[in-house]
Amino acid sequence: MLKLEHIEKSFGEKRVLSDVSLWVPDGTAASLSGMSGSGKTTLLRIAAGLARPDAGSVRADGRTAVVFAEPRLFDGVSVLENVTCVMSGTKKENEKRAEALLDALELAGTARLRPRELSTGMAARVSLARALAYEADLYLLDEPFKSLDETLKRRVMAYLSSCFQGKTVLFITHDASEQAFLSARRFHLSDGVLSELS
Repeated sequence: MLKLEHIEKSFGEKRVLSDVSLWVPDGTAASLSGMSGSGKTTLLRIAAGLARPDAGSVRADGRTAVVFAEPRLFDGVSVLENVTCVMSGTKKENEKRAEALLDALELAGTARLRPRELSTGMAARVSLARALAYEADLYLLDEPFKSLDETLKRRVMAYLSSCFQGKTVLFITHDASEQAFLSARRFHLSDGVLSELS
């Protein structure tokens, strides 16, 4: 479960979030839309414990995986090692599962590459693979599909939809079709004020 209550956040004189309350029940996928600069990423960072609100409370149950809008991969190691670094099994088990995740995200053949050798869309999918490898209870995703073409995006979304069964998910998007496909609850931020879409 993810529960944010009466969140306030300002940067200097600019109020970014104003009395924002959001609840995502266990096993539910929710999405958050809004214009650039509306506070979406700030709210996600607060939910992840990476930023502190000026007021309000945060409850996030279980293990949390975060996928940032800009892939944050370790460039000094391979794609495979970027995925296995969050896993707790044996080396052989981890590599087998990581390669299966990469294959499912249409990244076959990239395991030995370094992140700098990947396109932006490929790096984004490696970030997704690492999040899935972590086996979290709560997934926080910041525009995870923005670098994918429409055909590939639909295939990746279908795969993630199956992976997220029974998981709690909050993802940021600008795309109404993504919200309709992946989320049971849809929220919108405008000038720091949250509303739920019907």
